[in-house]
Amino acid sequence: MNTVLRNSLLFVILLGLSGSDTLAQDSQAPSGLGFGVRGGFGLEPDQFVVGGQFTLGTKAFSLARVVPSVDIGFGDNVTTFAFNADLLFRFILEGTSFGLYGGGGPTVAYWDISNSSASSWEIGLSLTAGAQVPLFRKNATNIEGRFGIGDIPDFRLLFAFIF
Repeated sequence: MNTVLRNSLLFVILLGLSGSDTLAQDSQAPSGLGFGVRGGFGLEPDQFVVGGQFTLGTKAFSLARVVPSVDIGFGDNVTTFAFNADLLFRFILEGTSFGLYGGGGPTVAYWDISNSSASSWEIGLSLTAGAQVPLFRKNATNIEGRFGIGDIPDFRLLFAFIF
């Protein structure tokens, strides 16, 4: 990873965590069904990424939530479409509304290579870790790192606003 990209990544992470923490002082953690929009960047391929996610139910299996999502990446002479089906385990820090989560699930990726007739469908596994901070009474923001195993994008850092 080049120095500029690494420094930009660290700056964005610190900015996102420090700014969202001040907004979360007196709010409650969101629960139930939810929809979010997200954006960020990816590495291998190097891309700008946008997408959406859903939270299905308050909890599944008493600790986890099912969170399907779709991400579209642009750049590096390829467009990627990633369809994710994650099972995420969320942990609320005692005395706060701040939550950490981790988990993973299968990802189906479609690769459309520019200036080529080559395109392909691939299947892999995404491992996910992130932090969620409530903003207002029913909204939240999160920062999430996705690590791809298999023929899917290697890494994505995404910021989301959850309604």
